[in-house]
Amino acid sequence: MPSLLLLVFLVELAIQLVNTIGATTINNLLWRIVLSFPSSLSNEFAVQRKKQKEYLAVRRDLKATSSQDEFAKWAKLRRQHDKLLEDLEKQKASLDATRAKFDRSLTTARLVSTKGMQWFLPFWYSKEPIFWLPHGWFPYYVEWFVSFPRAPIGSVSIVMWQAACANFVALVFSTVVAIYGLAIAAREEKQKKAQPSLLIFFGPVLIPKIIGWYRSAKNAPKIHGLKVQPVPSAVFRCILLLIAVAGFFLVRTLPVLSPENVFAVTQSRLQIPSDVLFTRLASLRPDGKLSEFDTSLRNKFVNMESRLLYLHLGPKVLAECPFCSADEPNSYLYYALPDLLWPHLMNWAVIALVTSRLVTGRVGGQWRGYATIGGIIIAALDVYFVVTYNYMGNRRMTRLQELDFFYWKMRVWRAVGLAGLDALLGLVMYLSSTNRAFVKPPSPAERIENVTRVLGGVKGKVNALGVVKNTASRDEELRARTVAYWNHDVRLMRDVMEDREVIEGVSNALENRIDIDTVTRDATMYAESMLQPLQGYGSPPLPTTAEKDKGV
Repeated sequence: MPSLLLLVFLVELAIQLVNTIGATTINNLLWRIVLSFPSSLSNEFAVQRKKQKEYLAVRRDLKATSSQDEFAKWAKLRRQHDKLLEDLEKQKASLDATRAKFDRSLTTARLVSTKGMQWFLPFWYSKEPIFWLPHGWFPYYVEWFVSFPRAPIGSVSIVMWQAACANFVALVFSTVVAIYGLAIAAREEKQKKAQPSLLIFFGPVLIPKIIGWYRSAKNAPKIHGLKVQPVPSAVFRCILLLIAVAGFFLVRTLPVLSPENVFAVTQSRLQIPSDVLFTRLASLRPDGKLSEFDTSLRNKFVNMESRLLYLHLGPKVLAECPFCSADEPNSYLYYALPDLLWPHLMNWAVIALVTSRLVTGRVGGQWRGYATIGGIIIAALDVYFVVTYNYMGNRRMTRLQELDFFYWKMRVWRAVGLAGLDALLGLVMYLSSTNRAFVKPPSPAERIENVTRVLGGVKGKVNALGVVKNTASRDEELRARTVAYWNHDVRLMRDVMEDREVIEGVSNALENRIDIDTVTRDATMYAESMLQPLQGYGSPPLPTTAEKDKGV
């Protein structure tokens, strides 16, 4: 009976599917499918959702209305609130009863079609063979066992076929689940090891290049013949400004200067009633009363959505935004963007000032592009993390320690990132301005200008020396003093050279240590090279050393 064989297999497959997916999940899925079709039940649910929205709106208005200052409005809203709440409770009770009846019917049908069929088929078809074994292939006790309890000998009974199908389906499902789990674990492990594996792959290539770049940056001053110099005064003032701005950002991360977190201060969980939360907060105030900011924040705590936005974007945005509502969460995000970007804008202004060529010259100008790109990257990452953060993840957290205070964490990371950028910029400006590292060699035009400046200084000194010499030669008194000096020098040297010890020492030096011919030749060539350019046009040239040796 092929149909009975297939029917038993399908029953076991259905039982295994139910056990794997779960009866509750199947009930919920079928309930949603039923509600998707137009019917009286789906209409009731639509009415309930509409009334629920009206109830939340009235509840929000009721919390925002003072019972003392606006008693008439408060009393009207209170009556609407109670009436809507009563209607919602009645509808909820009716729908819950309908859902319970639906679950009971579905459970009964599922049990009949799975467990009932699993027991009924072996009982009703206990004598029917599912299929026959080849004659003589198996011993008698095997044929008897597979035909248990009432099927003919030599055939496979429905009980044995049912057990085989159940074990086979369970084995296949276990294998599929295990393979899927291993695939998920392997993917997570691959993601965890992706960065180390990339480092191992690119490390042998990148690390030597990084070391070489560091050495070249460190030895650049020696290569270009530059010496370590003190920090220029303009660069020093800019470095002090960067240190002050970095310190300002770090000080803002202190808990004393951070916005107050009402859940952390009152040690309250997220699901605490608003009245209890702000009663605890009022008890912590010096005068036991809530401030205007606390009252505004209390009026915004109308549902769970507003509390999640509080953890996401902070208390100031939630309390002060005049046009925002929890029904439009993006409105709070738009209001928070200026407060989010002002530290980055201030830091960009400081970077533009300290890297301006008008302030720090070439030292700051060479880092202007890198610092600007770094600031843009930090700002883009900040906005990306805030926009893409899943603030609904805190909804299921029932303890204070499990909550993710995203706004306060991002505030710290934002300040640390900007302070690190400013500190790094100050460090590289210090190293490059003192010629310790990151030295940028002068361009050919700058080198020509420096050489021209040095030659101009040397020319000025030579001209000054010529003026002094000309003055000394033209003045009788100075000329007489010059002649007297040289006459005295000649007499003194003559007296010295007539001493016997001096004569013996000079003779010893000339004979054993100095080649007098080489010295004479070098002196003659030096004199010729100095006097040759001084010969006027039309004057006979001076005889060279070679011509003198030939007797020309």
